[in-house]
Amino acid sequence: MIGSRKNEYDSALSTAVKFIPELAGVSSEVKADAREIRIRAGRPAVICCGGYDHVLQNMISASTVENCVVAFCESSIHSYEKELAQGYVTLKGGHRAGFSGRAVYNGDTVTLIKNISSVNIRIARRHTGCADRLAELFFSGEDIRGLLITGKPLSGKTTVLRELCRVIGGKYKLALIDERDEIAAASDGTPQFDVGINTDVFSGFNKNDGIIRAIRCMSPDYIVTDELGTDLSLIEQCMNSGVGVIMTAHCGTTEEIRRNIDLNRLLNSGAISHIAMLVLDKYGVKQQIIRLEDFWRRESV
Repeated sequence: MIGSRKNEYDSALSTAVKFIPELAGVSSEVKADAREIRIRAGRPAVICCGGYDHVLQNMISASTVENCVVAFCESSIHSYEKELAQGYVTLKGGHRAGFSGRAVYNGDTVTLIKNISSVNIRIARRHTGCADRLAELFFSGEDIRGLLITGKPLSGKTTVLRELCRVIGGKYKLALIDERDEIAAASDGTPQFDVGINTDVFSGFNKNDGIIRAIRCMSPDYIVTDELGTDLSLIEQCMNSGVGVIMTAHCGTTEEIRRNIDLNRLLNSGAISHIAMLVLDKYGVKQQIIRLEDFWRRESV
């Protein structure tokens, strides 16, 4: 297990390590525990692990940050303008490099982030078995119209979603709208992660376009997408077409879900029958599966 997690670390750092070789010299234990790598101009690199930070002794220069960003963009910043404007670039293997710096606006829209001073590399991990409880819902014979997976950042929503696709993709036809190439991480049309034998991957499509094309062309049983942001009318179109939805959203508690206007509209639409909450505590991540009718009656957690 440590060996495979170490390899995931090395995969995520395959570009940055050319400019920061010290990242390759950490122990196998740190590589296995690593979740994020923070690279900031004028400060040392920090490897964020489960419950602790491993701080390197090197000082990162602004030119090193710039070199990393250019390399992430395959030496063509112009080709990645859309991604840079959104503050991230998806790396080979499904890892993601997020950026902070100076925003360039056109009206109310950010068109570019320049003078990038910080990079956060999030390591895509595979956790076989982490979606087994959720998969049981889909194999139980119960009517699962739709599933909403919620949790705070770094609670493992994308990892659970990917594993759920792998498990239930052997029974159901899934259309995976992989807008940022983080779930299947398709390269030249081939997913680098196992997302199920019956899963059709729509890479790089925005959610609205991907959902429309999936319904029209692929006759899925479920449409799967990471992070809520879809026009509710399209969710209703899924319902009217007999297609279920599986999606994630950033919310850490039931109270946060109740306060979220978009989530309330989604839940009241009838598209969701179950909510899976990923809750972080000092022992790790726990999964709470709630039927929608019970959700409105229970106290906040």
